[in-house]
Parts: sequence; structure tokens; C-alpha cells
Amino acid sequence: MLKTISKIAAVIALSTAGYANATPFTISMVADNDFAIFGGTSSSINNLLYQNQVDWYTQIPQLSTMTFNLAPTDTTFYVLAMGGGGPEENISGKVNGVNITSIPVSESSNIASFLNLYNLGAVAAGTYNANLSDVQTAFAQATWSAPTLNTSQTVIAAAGFGSGYSFDTGTAHLYRFDAFSVGVNVPEPSGIALFGLGLLGLAAVRRRKTA
Repeated sequence: MLKTISKIAAVIALSTAGYANATPFTISMVADNDFAIFGGTSSSINNLLYQNQVDWYTQIPQLSTMTFNLAPTDTTFYVLAMGGGGPEENISGKVNGVNITSIPVSESSNIASFLNLYNLGAVAAGTYNANLSDVQTAFAQATWSAPTLNTSQTVIAAAGFGSGYSFDTGTAHLYRFDAFSVGVNVPEPSGIALFGLGLLGLAAVRRRKTA
């Protein structure tokens, strides 16, 4: 009987594993000058999704060959936009084909001081690497407000998205929005999958008791 329970549980868990997978999505984004994208919840930043490594001329083509998935527990996007000190600083783009200026978005206070070795030269070149732990620390201290919409700055206009968000020169900000607002679903494990995992746990307990 114990072997039968284990086999049934394993089959159920494997056959429903796909329910825990996030919906694949694409990103098309450009920053003046640099950016990184994280996944998390409304109260935490948990995972680095993408770290830009190129200047703004190449950012959209670089992303065009990639698809992404949020972790099963992540329901919120965080875009870290970083300015390299030029006269214009901005972020614009689409996630899952949805323009980020068409959905509810909140902007953090300037978090550049929390980013280790934040270097305007590296940011301007698009090569600054944002550390997850630094961003998590900054998130805990950040305050939030509405972002500033812009339709005329050079990089926003050249990128073709029509609109984006601008921010003060040499600063860095997080832009937060819900995954569902861009049509990205992150399903939790289905009930039947959890039932299968429960059976596996029950079988393990019975094995220990009979050992």
C-alpha cells in the first residue's frame, strides 16, 4: 500500500508541475542611461530578472532575443532606472507588450547612495551592475510617489515607445508595478499538485515510522 501511495503521489506531482510555472513574457526597454529589472512582491524585492550591460543604442536589440519568467512567488516588477549624469535621464519600454506608462506605476525616492560603487561613468556606458542586496536595502528605506511622465526627451523619442518617465540627473529610482497589470500571470501550485506533494510527505512519514 505504501509503495502505491508513493507512486500515485509522484505521478500527480510530476503531471501538475507545469501549473507552478510562470507565464513567459518579453521585455522591450531602454534607459538613459542604465537599468536592471527585478521581481518581488508588494513588500519585497526577491530576484534579479535582467541586468543591462550595453549602452542605450543597443538595449532594445539586446532584449529582443530573450524571454523571461517571474519566480512562482513574485507578483511585482521593479525596474531600477539609473542616470549617468547627462542633461536628460529617463526610462521607457514595454513588458509583455504593455507600455509601462499605460499602467499604475509608482516611483521610489533616489536610491543611488545605496548602490555600492555607483559610478556615473559606468552608468552612462550602461555597464553598472546593480547588486540585489543593495537594492533590497534601498527598498527598505525608499519612499514612493507618482513618476514624471515625459514624451519629448531624446532617448524616449528615439526608442519609439511614445512616452516614458524622466527623473533628475545622476539619480537612480525604482519603478514598481504589478505583474497582472501587464498580463503576466504567476499561478500558485494547483490543489491537486499540493495533494500529490502531501501524499509524498505522508509516505515519507510512514517510512520513518516503519524504519
